[in-house]
Amino acid sequence: MGINMVDDILSEIKQCEIDERKIVEFDSEYDFMQLSVDLTIEVGQYVCLAASILPGDRKAWSRDEAILGGHLIRLFKLISAFLDQTCQRRREMTVVVGRMAFECIINLKYLLKNASPNLFTSYIHYSLKHEKRLRAEILANIAKRGGEILNIEQRMLRSIDKAFKTSEVAPDAVEPKNLKNWGGKNLFEKAKDVGLEEAYLAAIGGPSHSVHGNWQELLEYNIELTDGGFVPDLDWHTPRPQLGSAICYQALIVTIEYLEYLRYLSPSKIEEIIKKLEQLLARVILLDQLHEKFLTDKHKMANTGVDSDAAETAAQVTT
Repeated sequence: MGINMVDDILSEIKQCEIDERKIVEFDSEYDFMQLSVDLTIEVGQYVCLAASILPGDRKAWSRDEAILGGHLIRLFKLISAFLDQTCQRRREMTVVVGRMAFECIINLKYLLKNASPNLFTSYIHYSLKHEKRLRAEILANIAKRGGEILNIEQRMLRSIDKAFKTSEVAPDAVEPKNLKNWGGKNLFEKAKDVGLEEAYLAAIGGPSHSVHGNWQELLEYNIELTDGGFVPDLDWHTPRPQLGSAICYQALIVTIEYLEYLRYLSPSKIEEIIKKLEQLLARVILLDQLHEKFLTDKHKMANTGVDSDAAETAAQVTT
């Protein structure tokens, strides 16, 4: 989409109103969840808009531009998946998708901050190391059979070769043993580089239990301790607003950074979108603050068993 088409899209995005006078009368966390969903939908629309902007008068990205834009498109799809699982009231799955969204955000922030041809090449080489190993294994098996190629191997080799060609990388250029992490940093180090080291524990560390199915995740969502031992817990858990607020906050921040990166396209138009994102960001922060006040005033967290850990998690991620 060209920058000149932005006005048409902006006019179609419905603004979610955050009326403090009405919200202070809320008597249920479900009311906050409804607003959180509406805000997340709006955030997703803006992320989609930003991800659809193509540079200048061209109709396509270069390879390196596609790395950045592709991350924003991935973030939009993850937000969409997060909304789907939230609306189906499956907290377990929102945690998994949320963790993926935060990793996407960290990676995009790191790529934007440190953008260079070498970094982009490192990112692609790291991704292609699996294809390089698989290609080598297939060729070795073919050699063992005296050159006979199975149909499945032929299809796989075509697919792998296409991946290398599309990526503008020669297979021999990729050295898997030298590719521990792209950019020379692991995910925590990338998070620290972009100022998200404190958020890392809440957004990546804890939710990794859910991704990998660790014991802590089983205790939280899938089994329950009774007097006689553990029993199955087959019920889905209801999502809460904090995770959605945290995703919205960080998604808006990285989208603004992406647009700052594209400011050369049309400074006035990019500035217009950024202002709308900043206004949306203020509404996200306000809803999060009002929800925290609701938890404190209505439930007196410590006396009613409200999940104070979840509240602390959201505070860490949105700081």
